[in-house]
Amino acid sequence: MIKKLLLGLLLFVFFEASAQKSLSEKAEMSLITVAPGDELYSGFGHSALWVEDQSKGLSVVFNYGTFDFETPGFYMKFVRGKLDYMLSAGRLSYLVNSAKAEKRTVIQQKLQLTLEQKNQIYDFLINNIKPENRFYQYDFFFDNCSTRFRDLLEDVLGEGLVWEKKAEGYTFREFLDIYLEDKPWQDFGIDLALGQPTDDLADKRNEMFLPDLLMMHFDKATYNGKPIVEDKIILYEAEENEETAGFQILPEYITWFLCLFGIFLSVRHHKSKLSDVWFNRLLFLITGLVGCLIFFLWFLSDHVVTVNNWNIIWAFPLNLILAFLLFKKPAKKWHTVFYAVFGIIQFMLLGFFYTLPQAMHAAVLPIVLYFAFKSFNLLYRTKKMNV
Repeated sequence: MIKKLLLGLLLFVFFEASAQKSLSEKAEMSLITVAPGDELYSGFGHSALWVEDQSKGLSVVFNYGTFDFETPGFYMKFVRGKLDYMLSAGRLSYLVNSAKAEKRTVIQQKLQLTLEQKNQIYDFLINNIKPENRFYQYDFFFDNCSTRFRDLLEDVLGEGLVWEKKAEGYTFREFLDIYLEDKPWQDFGIDLALGQPTDDLADKRNEMFLPDLLMMHFDKATYNGKPIVEDKIILYEAEENEETAGFQILPEYITWFLCLFGIFLSVRHHKSKLSDVWFNRLLFLITGLVGCLIFFLWFLSDHVVTVNNWNIIWAFPLNLILAFLLFKKPAKKWHTVFYAVFGIIQFMLLGFFYTLPQAMHAAVLPIVLYFAFKSFNLLYRTKKMNV
């Protein structure tokens, strides 16, 4: 579970003893799935692997979703995609109690494996949790707390493992939209940051980056024709929240207001000479800052899904500088050229908004609409009135 703190989950003395012995015939291995939580960091759920061998007093949960907040340069490493996550281990009671506190359902799937396969998995995890092996470079889509257990099972079981469940047929972005349905502003921010690769269709393996989907695929998976899951148990079932969500101010409400307000100011400027310069400069500053973030994630980070981000067409990084160079009297020739080129680009983006290779958030449409309108409006002013 991606937590804010690593709370001493690793018990070195315990593993020094347990690593010396193999699992017995009574050993059980289970995939543990924790339902999504209310916070953004927990909003996609969590996967862990529980190994229990009562005859040897062994009960430990392995968890690939932990990180250390004390890591030097934590936030910069997170943004650049260079933050190391780690394999940790702890008690099942801690995981369940944490889930209870956050009102998240916990489901256990007992795996039907041979003793040899259980020992292979256990030995791998014991070796992987050593200080020199436990860290890995996290990737939300392709290398996380769920995909690690998918890969481990595939390595141990080989070609005999068959994922029988068909893919849901969604793109990565569509999956995110489903999970962020009740978090509209987070969804907006993530949509702005993620580029065209996020709109690739997730096949059955790739959609297992989500713990819920990993659990569903385990339900249907077979090994040599026999089901992998022999039993499914609800360890804790959270009560459904019956509270209805109140009125929310959605991002598109704000951007449509800004669009209409900007058009109103333009009309007033024409009729009463009310200046709209401050509004245009503020909008250019904001979109320029967004563009700088997009540029950083695209060219200066290791994230593979923040490249080829079409939002840079309207959130242009140079808007940050142009905010102070444009909207001046008298207008210069290059102002006229910029308004023409920028307006044409925004108009084309508007026309192809719903057919682009990258799905753009609904809140972006009013911004593009205003930029298209304003560019031609300013072009008219500079050409006819030089205002």
